[in-house]
Amino acid sequence: MKNAFSKYGLPGYLVFPLCLLVFLPLLQNCNRKDLDLTNPNALPVTAFWKTADDAEKGLVACYGPLTSIQGWGRMLGAVLTIQRGDDVNPFPSTGVQDVGTFLAVTTDGRVAEGWGELNAIVARANAVIFNVPNITMDAAEKTRILGEAYFMRGLARFYLLNMWGNIPLINKPIEVINDLFVEQSPPADVWASIVSDCKDAQSRLPETVAAKDIGRATWGAATALLGKSYLFTKDWANAATEFKKIIDKRLYSLTPNYQDNFLESGNNNAESIWELQYQSTPTGNWGTSGTANPIRGQAWEPDIAPVGYTSQGTTTVNQWVFDLFMKDKTNDGKIDPRAYATLLWNYPGAKVYQDNFATGMNGDNINKIWVRKYLNFDRTSSLTPGSWGYANNNRRMIRLADVLLMYAEAENEATGPDANAYAAIDSVRRRANMPLITPGLSQDAFRTAVRNERVLELAVEGDRAFDLLRWGIMADVFTAHPEYRSNSGGLFIKGKHEYLPIPQNDIDANPKLKQNNGYKP
Repeated sequence: MKNAFSKYGLPGYLVFPLCLLVFLPLLQNCNRKDLDLTNPNALPVTAFWKTADDAEKGLVACYGPLTSIQGWGRMLGAVLTIQRGDDVNPFPSTGVQDVGTFLAVTTDGRVAEGWGELNAIVARANAVIFNVPNITMDAAEKTRILGEAYFMRGLARFYLLNMWGNIPLINKPIEVINDLFVEQSPPADVWASIVSDCKDAQSRLPETVAAKDIGRATWGAATALLGKSYLFTKDWANAATEFKKIIDKRLYSLTPNYQDNFLESGNNNAESIWELQYQSTPTGNWGTSGTANPIRGQAWEPDIAPVGYTSQGTTTVNQWVFDLFMKDKTNDGKIDPRAYATLLWNYPGAKVYQDNFATGMNGDNINKIWVRKYLNFDRTSSLTPGSWGYANNNRRMIRLADVLLMYAEAENEATGPDANAYAAIDSVRRRANMPLITPGLSQDAFRTAVRNERVLELAVEGDRAFDLLRWGIMADVFTAHPEYRSNSGGLFIKGKHEYLPIPQNDIDANPKLKQNNGYKP
């Protein structure tokens, strides 16, 4: 990450424990004499975790997987998140977009990459949480470092649980190979660990950070993730309480221009509670966070850019999303301005990168709805100039508008559509100059209004699949609307495609792991 994180590379101590685990099985065929050797170049784990600088380096390593190609640099950025929603309609692209077209298998490389980077965050956070308390250092600094580590572990487990459903719960550093042979834990236990980590982070983290530390987890990030965890487990009252804390603090405000949330010029704006800090690295190396000089830019743009402006399979936006945007006009009779920041279609003056939409798109493509959000129109296409990792517009992981809508949802489910719930959703609509929600709605009608507003505000940001899953309607939506996958013909199988397959390599290595329902070796 840039700013506070850019001065640290990936030190050798991160590599050693992983190498140890890889080579332990090979040692079984060695005799005692063979083992009675010392590698003078190896740094034992016990030689680390001695100083405050060690603690900071260990913490920075936790952030590393976030912006790698396998993390939110690309795979978690779009292929494993955005393309799973019913708001988009991915084209077939074997080996890349199989998750979004419901064709993923247990050996899918993209699935394994996302799983690997999220688990790397957990492992590195475990090391910080286990070792830093024993370091003699400034107490406030120690508190902050532990708070960030708890947040990172909770964040990684939040995505692992919601994407894979059944995951192991490992809470300490891996010391011997048998430490990896654990069963999956009940989801309720994983949720409890996420809530606990968020509370620990919330109690330790500052409300704000200096400019040089932008990108670090803060009290707001931990509180939002805690509220979101309560929301996903239908603990409505606690969810509302946590979201209300953020609203009442007034640390954040909605940006006047909605589109600023997706442009480099709007990075780290007043609405952002926590975002990933991309670094333009067009000459970086393709690989995980342990790779030397890895790509750290926003490299998932080609996975959502229109045909003709990408080398990848990409996706269109489903017609129902466009229709929802067109349903209501602004207070002065215009199209919802969020439509122009979210979608590309053939309207007067429409641009696609540097071209006019009407001349840049060919054949039937001119009649399709495409993604606009997070595209960088200062370029000539999604890969030029700079190829992969060039783009630098940060991923807004948690922003105030989302918190307001989650608060409105939680408040409605807990007590009905009271004044606080109305105020929250209306503040989001007011920013877009849209009419306020009709007063006096029933709980069911208000629920529908909030769910629709989440589409208008948050479409193509990667949360739609999670919303469908937590509302319990994912299978019903996709089976009732096969046209949502008309570009690929992909068919959703109920009881299977709600979750991704556990990578086969992990199943083969750990006999205690059970594959998710419906997936075969």
